[in-house]
Amino acid sequence: MRLLLLSIFSVCLCSTIVRAESIEGEVVTILSANSAGGMMTRYARMIAPYIKKYSGAADVRVRVMTGGGGIRGTNFLWFSEPDGKTIAFTSVPSLILAQLSGSEAVQFDATRLVYLGRAATEPRVLTVGATSSILNIDDARTLDRPFIFPSQGTDEDFYSMAVLANVLDIEVKVISGYDGHSDTALAVIKGDGDGHITGWSASEAVIEAGDERPILTLSQERYSPYPNIPTALEVVEDDSRQAVQAIVNMLDMRRGFFGPPNLDPIATEELRVAISAAFNDPELIEQSKLAGLPLLPSDGNIEQQKIGQITEASQVIVPILEAALHAIL
Repeated sequence: MRLLLLSIFSVCLCSTIVRAESIEGEVVTILSANSAGGMMTRYARMIAPYIKKYSGAADVRVRVMTGGGGIRGTNFLWFSEPDGKTIAFTSVPSLILAQLSGSEAVQFDATRLVYLGRAATEPRVLTVGATSSILNIDDARTLDRPFIFPSQGTDEDFYSMAVLANVLDIEVKVISGYDGHSDTALAVIKGDGDGHITGWSASEAVIEAGDERPILTLSQERYSPYPNIPTALEVVEDDSRQAVQAIVNMLDMRRGFFGPPNLDPIATEELRVAISAAFNDPELIEQSKLAGLPLLPSDGNIEQQKIGQITEASQVIVPILEAALHAIL
């Protein structure tokens, strides 16, 4: 009965504060598995006070645990107590892709994590420096040298570029060790790298400032503010389209909250309700607009259903991911 009532509350998404008995009065830690100043951590810090508000927790704190494109923090979560007091927030596609690639650093099974709600998703975009001789994706395909790709680790952007390079026959040289989007963007602007992949919201400011140029978007449809930029699905054919579609589908899960395996069922439902209520708080919605951190939420139950389907459908790109990981080791 209690779970049924919680589910009804989740559907209603009313403004009533729902006290989560499993964590009421407790300190909840959100592990941000990305850089301290990056958009993932900014999202986590923005949302944390509202999870506190709707859960009744004594405090909700963000702990940054950078490393391996989200792997280090997720490994830590994997071995955490499944009591609801430790959850995580990062790019879910990064976790799926790292697992599919066979990365030895992965100690978790992304299909067994408990998904609590997606905060946002957006198309990814491949951009190059404004002074680059690469004007479009065809130029990238016909370079007489490798395409230099600065990377912050084996995250979804690294693997997305690996798939694009494979299906578009682009020779890529990955330069790893960069610290987040701002670091890879600086490399591209300075000419130390040819291009990088980010979310549109993270790139629009530098594009509008004339420092970067978009050449390809990874999405089902063209990004409406830049209708002349083709999607990756438009420039591939036949079997290659299946590989690109797998990446595009996966990227839809994007920024999400999740807990360790075997998370207590009551804590799971209570956290899903509190997180859903937080996403619908008018104050948070307004704050997200002012901060340039748009929300496009999805319920944790829906995200849980997606994970197995997407992981299974993505088996087609496993050889590409394994080869990309092997190439940088």
